[in-house]
Amino acid sequence: MYAATNGRGECAAVKVCCRDAIGEERYERELRGAKLYSAIPPQEGLVRMLELAVTPWGFYAVMDLADDEFGGGRTVSAEYRPKTLARVIEGEKALPLDECVKLGITLAKGLETLQRHHLLHRDIKPGNVIFVGGHPVLSDPGLVVEESEAGSLVGTPGYAPPENFIDAAGDIYSLGLTLKAASFGRRIEDVDKGPALEADTGAKFFPAWWRILNKATDPSPSRRYQSAKALLKELKGLRCKIMFAKCSWTYRAAIGILFLAAVACAYASYRDRKRLEAEIEPMKRIAAIADSLNEMSSQDDTVWSSFGGSYFCHTDESHMQRLKRMEEKDPARAATMRGILDKMQEIDKKGEENNRRIKALHDRNGDKDKSGQDAAERYNQAELISMENEKLVKAWLSLLERFAEIEDEAKFDK
Repeated sequence: MYAATNGRGECAAVKVCCRDAIGEERYERELRGAKLYSAIPPQEGLVRMLELAVTPWGFYAVMDLADDEFGGGRTVSAEYRPKTLARVIEGEKALPLDECVKLGITLAKGLETLQRHHLLHRDIKPGNVIFVGGHPVLSDPGLVVEESEAGSLVGTPGYAPPENFIDAAGDIYSLGLTLKAASFGRRIEDVDKGPALEADTGAKFFPAWWRILNKATDPSPSRRYQSAKALLKELKGLRCKIMFAKCSWTYRAAIGILFLAAVACAYASYRDRKRLEAEIEPMKRIAAIADSLNEMSSQDDTVWSSFGGSYFCHTDESHMQRLKRMEEKDPARAATMRGILDKMQEIDKKGEENNRRIKALHDRNGDKDKSGQDAAERYNQAELISMENEKLVKAWLSLLERFAEIEDEAKFDK
């Protein structure tokens, strides 16, 4: 891969593949992937392929150049380093939840385009997410293949799904791990330890975000999202909740009034209907978001209970399996790990009890006979419980980190 500048001073990335240098099998695979990718029209979330040329010695593909990591735009210099998600994570540790959700939506859009053309990417990872003009895009289409032709052992270890890439669910798994790496502040080999202490676990909707990522990275393909479109729908719904939560009730009411006024104006001035429709379209979209959020809120009590942080950790069978493996290898360390698991399970019980208390307060909040003062008191009680939950989450994550450290120590001694 080279950074190049043409005679007009325009910069681009040029991928050069020589048949003799990489071998016939890999060359044919890379060329096929480049041809399939070049047929896709430009789309948000995907790097653009500007030119593809096949020559007797091989081929080269001209693509958008990534931004300079050090803020120099897309220019070629001796100090140029492409800005990738891997380097962003390395510098910032864990990204804020809001940024992670927007990142997920953009990349899911790009993946959805590939899947709409019946293609698999097969190498989604932080190092293959670059920033072009400040926007994240999936890059390196060298392993792109038609879904019907998938099945070979490819991809990056750690990001490839257990079953390998046989259908769309494989790319969902890789994207989910990529988003976990960005959100959890962990290297790929440590992602199963859960979020680091630097992660934005105190964010209002982090529990919902974690549930989405856990479904995307489920070891069983049948339990994952079956398409990028399904994942994108979940991410957009979460993004709407985050945005709506930031709006004051006064602002929401103002949106409704503006929308009704715009509709009235449209009826009053039929001649200018097209112009008015263009003007009110953004408000119609906002109103639609508000309606969908109200519907989701009525169906999902966790929206109310997550305002200050529901308890969302859970000690499950995977932890017990890791303990059993250690018992076979090192009983002394296993005893320490069992003590840690006992403490984690005690925290689970406290957190679940707190969640039940919050839900009970929420259920009482629907009683119209209660005064506003009583409602405010219940809300304050829920806030205090949520603050306790935040402490429980941090304690649980610290124990999980120690649990994983003991595993690492055993591997190192071996």
